[in-house]
Amino acid sequence: MRSFGLWYKNNNESNNIPVFSIHINFWSESVKKDSGPPDLDVGIKIKNFKSVNELIFHCPFVIAESDVKDLASKLCKLENANIVFNTDGVIETKKLYSVYSFKKNGNEEKLLLFPLIQDLEGIYYLNEEDNKTDIVFNFLTFNEYLKNKIEFAEINQVYIRFRISSTELKNSIYFDCEPSNKSFESAFSGTRIFDFKINEKRNLGSKTIAKIDLQKYLFPQIDNIHLLVMEPSSYDVESFANKQMTCRELEGELWDDYFGANINYSKGRILAYHWKFENECSCLIKVKYSKTNVVTLIAYIVMALALGVLGSTIVAIIQSGCVKYFPYISSSIGCFLFVIGLILGRKK
Repeated sequence: MRSFGLWYKNNNESNNIPVFSIHINFWSESVKKDSGPPDLDVGIKIKNFKSVNELIFHCPFVIAESDVKDLASKLCKLENANIVFNTDGVIETKKLYSVYSFKKNGNEEKLLLFPLIQDLEGIYYLNEEDNKTDIVFNFLTFNEYLKNKIEFAEINQVYIRFRISSTELKNSIYFDCEPSNKSFESAFSGTRIFDFKINEKRNLGSKTIAKIDLQKYLFPQIDNIHLLVMEPSSYDVESFANKQMTCRELEGELWDDYFGANINYSKGRILAYHWKFENECSCLIKVKYSKTNVVTLIAYIVMALALGVLGSTIVAIIQSGCVKYFPYISSSIGCFLFVIGLILGRKK
């Protein structure tokens, strides 16, 4: 699988090095009521954001503007901000922007929420090239606008959060595989391979790496990367990452407003599987899932009934024509079918 990426251009006028944190939530179609395209929520926290002139989040596939949804408005609701950051905080609105304040390790932190839709033109745009898409954030303009705003002078952290809803996520970060030689089993079960990467240079491609060097972008210092994968509790999840996996139950209706009241609980409760990485992320997991294929189930029932009718018809014909030898014929046919079944069962 190809890798997502994050890089930036720094502000030469500042000596502070920006430090990044990334939050990723993956919502597969298995947890959505409408079985629509999967969703990937991306959150980027930047400490010392005034040292950044431009930020790029790199997607290894093509996305349209309609595939990207700004989640800043969701975070402006305190209940949503608290569940996303897993703490209790306060929302304060300052002119065009909102600030989320909370305490961490005894210290107060303030996050300036960065909306994708602003009065500032060109603050965010998509750049497509070679079947890949860069989501570009213009911090040069953003910082210039905030420079003379006293109310933001002491805030040095900004937070961006958006959602990518696209069918391109399939076969880009995950794929489904089903048993090809066991038609009955494949009708009701399958395996999903989820492989998520950020800043894995060998998976970014040499052309992308050369472009980063040529245009003088920098790979950031990433303090932590939090990855959450949501799956129904009836599914089996196996992790092959080099970091420990933890798991908790998604808090029922608390996430409905944030996600859009679209969470499907018909396959059991939703579990959130969590990993924490530093600097770069490579996480491969295997999900064994079940499914209900009503059409296939009906087809098997019809086939079974048809075989039963056919068998009864054959028996009736043999019985009417060979009354004297019927017990021997039926026993021979039964033994023959039993042997055939054993032979087929032994084949791999």
